[in-house]
Amino acid sequence: MKGIRDRISQLWNQYPSWGKIPQFLELLEKGLDKELFVDPNKNEEPIPLEDLPVDEVLRKSGFIRNLYERLFPVSHVFRMTYRYNREFLDNFMPLSLDDYIGRGSYKFVYKLPWNQVVKIGKSKLPSDVIFGSLFKEVGRDLTRFLKPEEIELRDFLKRQTFRDSKKDEIDFKFKRLGLERLHYWKLKSLIPDLVVPTRFFMGLRIRKNPFGIPNVTLTPCDQQPLLAGKHLKEFTIRNEKLDQNPILDKLFPKWKLNFDSHRFGVISKSKLKKIAVDFNRVIEVTKYLAEEEKLIFDIHAENIIITLPDFELKIFDFHVFDDYLYEPSLENPTPEMDHILIIEEFIKSFELD
Repeated sequence: MKGIRDRISQLWNQYPSWGKIPQFLELLEKGLDKELFVDPNKNEEPIPLEDLPVDEVLRKSGFIRNLYERLFPVSHVFRMTYRYNREFLDNFMPLSLDDYIGRGSYKFVYKLPWNQVVKIGKSKLPSDVIFGSLFKEVGRDLTRFLKPEEIELRDFLKRQTFRDSKKDEIDFKFKRLGLERLHYWKLKSLIPDLVVPTRFFMGLRIRKNPFGIPNVTLTPCDQQPLLAGKHLKEFTIRNEKLDQNPILDKLFPKWKLNFDSHRFGVISKSKLKKIAVDFNRVIEVTKYLAEEEKLIFDIHAENIIITLPDFELKIFDFHVFDDYLYEPSLENPTPEMDHILIIEEFIKSFELD
């Protein structure tokens, strides 16, 4: 019996993960190495520009922003971690002026030389509504949301400076990295097949000024596959203007979002039904987060893509907010209904029974 016990103990110690519940980060990272793998020796055909989703907000950055990107172009991004008792750079991502796609509310978006994008976090103040109760949850136990080498990197960088304000800034950026992962996991755990695979990491962004001198910035980043397809907003028809006061009508006109799913082209009813079912799953998740966790799943038309030629629903670049920090519209009693009604209007345009 002693020999059997010793053999069982030996096997158990040989595979220490047996019998243990997977941790948050283990679940989050599972499969990403395969889903985001790029073979540098294989020349992948780039997705044609006309097949990429058109986001009017991103593609049409203002004159000042475009000028800034031209004068201070991002040349490359590194993934940053901690090895050999110091900071360590890997996963070199070369960028050029033409790779700038645009900016969202929280990130700058750049196309990589292969069929992926890297999204670089914009500087945000702690007063931003994104930093609510989930940010506090991340701060209470950062080891749940950061890898051990990321914790070591944070501590190492803090030791390199004597200024308390700089230490606080470093702390804030690493907490934001954990927050991005938590937002992603909120949806990935509920509708995993609909969420675009995303890897979050602490990045080092290098910009060059007009004299070629590099400017280096530590900032949270994420990496995603680039998908061919159409944004939900590409199916909208602005044919019904909403009444406001004369000033708002002139400066900030609002339109009722009507949809025309015929812009898909020729598509079978079975595929439309599959898309409708997946949209209803998104609605149920939105209701669940609002009712059970008091969180608003902040999904907009530019966060939803219908892929081509597969006609599959995918979601990306979303955030969740505390319901008390999210302003509902005058038309709806609860803030999540703003998002749900838009999706329901789109489903109605399918003209299914």
